[in-house]
Amino acid sequence: MTDSLAFVEIKNVSKRYSDFSLRNISLELEKGKILTLMGESGSGKTSILRIISGLDFPDSGKVLISGRDITEIRPGKRNVGMVFQDLALFPHMTAYDNIAYGLRSLRYKESSIEQMVSNISETLRISSLLEKFPGNISGGEKQRVAMARSLVMEPDLLLMDEPMSSLDPGLRNDIMVEIKSISRKLDQTMIYVTHDVKEGLFLGDSIVYIGDGEVVRKGSPEEIWNNPESEKLARFLGFNIIKVKGEKVAVRPEEIEIVENSEITGKILGYGFEGSGYRLDAELIDGQKICIWTGSTPEKIIGGKNINVGIRFGEKMKLK
Repeated sequence: MTDSLAFVEIKNVSKRYSDFSLRNISLELEKGKILTLMGESGSGKTSILRIISGLDFPDSGKVLISGRDITEIRPGKRNVGMVFQDLALFPHMTAYDNIAYGLRSLRYKESSIEQMVSNISETLRISSLLEKFPGNISGGEKQRVAMARSLVMEPDLLLMDEPMSSLDPGLRNDIMVEIKSISRKLDQTMIYVTHDVKEGLFLGDSIVYIGDGEVVRKGSPEEIWNNPESEKLARFLGFNIIKVKGEKVAVRPEEIEIVENSEITGKILGYGFEGSGYRLDAELIDGQKICIWTGSTPEKIIGGKNINVGIRFGEKMKLK
């Protein structure tokens, strides 16, 4: 055992692939909590999960769970579950058989398997689906079956690799609530990979933002949102990056407005209604592209017309 309070520890993990490298990845996670790994596609999020799960081995660094060094242990001996992006359900098996597959491979008694599958199915509210095949159930139901298949093995850690990327927004919201509820109910530790900002902020008790194979920022959802610190993370979160008097600042789209007079000028490139208001895309005179949110359509918004832009300077954030 280590002296750390963390249940999961990734210590200075590096791995070189043919055209990409993970560099000195370190993160910690308490038991029963959810950590979200956020970042653009190709940033290294899935590669980190592969190393934690044992599908890949690092060139250097360590992976520990509950103080146990699992860095060189093969996947089947790590007690780490994984839900893949495509869910990877066996199409020729019923939901019951998909869930029971891992238990059967470990030669559990069928009576024990039946009880364990029944228990996890009740928890995830999928008992009525057990005799159905994956091709005959909805996307959200497949998601629950895939989670049940991993959770029935009682893993120390559950890894989830963008499992909701193909679901519609309404169903995503329902599943997000389910995942958070399951984590609390079962005291299940999870690492969840996503490039969706809202998804990552909602699910994560803590967040690690990965950029180009490195840890850029760690913190709580509130810390990440209110103080991104780096330009890379601020852009990922949807902030405008604007140079004001030679200094780069991060400004939320709703904190920028069109005003009568300002030192900052530009032109509107286009705009459209997006439910809660209008999104305006503009180009400043120095070539900077910005996004503005407004509740109503100003009369000044005409494609190509010059505008003056005002920033509520109390809301700006300096970047490192």
